[in-house]
Amino acid sequence: MPRSVLDADVRVPDGETPARCPHCQRPFRTERLRALHVGDFHGRDCTDDQREAYDEAREAEREALFVYHLKVVAGLVAVYAFFFLTYLAVSMVQVPG
Repeated sequence: MPRSVLDADVRVPDGETPARCPHCQRPFRTERLRALHVGDFHGRDCTDDQREAYDEAREAEREALFVYHLKVVAGLVAVYAFFFLTYLAVSMVQVPG
């Protein structure tokens, strides 16, 4: 069974009011993180509004992950293209001899 999380275990910047789980009172930095926690750990006990917030937060996470994957693929393609073009440029240089 997971141990309880104290406020000292969660870093919330000064001046920000943490969003708290209505079931276990754990603090979260954002409402989205709280919604994900409630859906994952308190799914049986959550209300319809909490379930809807969880579904929206999961969809936002999916979209953010998809954009991240696109950026990683674009970065890898750019690195590959750089090395390929560098290899072509170096291989075409005539060595005096």
